[in-house]
Amino acid sequence: MTKPFRILFILADGARARFVARSPGSDDFVTLREVDGSERLQTLRRELRASPPGRSHESSSPNRRTVGREDFFRQAKEAFVAEVADLAADAFPDEAGDGVAIAAPSRLLGPLRTRLEPKIRVLAELSKDLTKIPDHELSRWLNKLEVAAEA
Repeated sequence: MTKPFRILFILADGARARFVARSPGSDDFVTLREVDGSERLQTLRRELRASPPGRSHESSSPNRRTVGREDFFRQAKEAFVAEVADLAADAFPDEAGDGVAIAAPSRLLGPLRTRLEPKIRVLAELSKDLTKIPDHELSRWLNKLEVAAEA
């Protein structure tokens, strides 16, 4: 059985993701599926603003520092990316012929790669947020990523 496409491209940031592939009939890229987690992040942002962290004076200067809080917003973005990786592995296991290529901000590449590697082969990575780029403009970046993946 022939694979519908050779490389599945995963474009992700902390709130949105797209699964993209090269169209079989042309050199264009097409979005196969979109995932939107922005509502969850907006809800978290509202909750965090409603209960701001405590502040403390610094002993050697008049500056104040935030204390006692972890970066929950960043953790939520990393959790979303892990969810996207699981979704990609579950939804496209047979379609990703050679493997996947990832385009995401650098802080999210690691969590995405770690979650994908046991299930799908990661061929190449690009440290760039391409989630809002229209399909007809993706070739500018994805052609380079595809060449790197094939090397």
